[in-house]
Amino acid sequence: MTTGEAAKEKAIEQFLQRKQYSAQIEKIDNAGLFAGSPMYFYCQYCGVPTEVLAEDFLFPPYSSCSQCLGLKKEGWLDEAISL
Repeated sequence: MTTGEAAKEKAIEQFLQRKQYSAQIEKIDNAGLFAGSPMYFYCQYCGVPTEVLAEDFLFPPYSSCSQCLGLKKEGWLDEAISL
């Protein structure tokens, strides 16, 4: 196994671990919060929390975590999602 193949395998394994973790945690529905409550954001791919921001945040929140962005950059994300 080459170094690149080992890195890919490890990255995909970690993605699956994040998906499993995400399935076990309670996600906060921002629509159900009281006015002034912090807003919670999650990775669109694996579902782990990415940010908690004030209700009046100024800049767009991240839509994915750094690890899924890395998978996407390497071209491995589709394979990870398919598993």
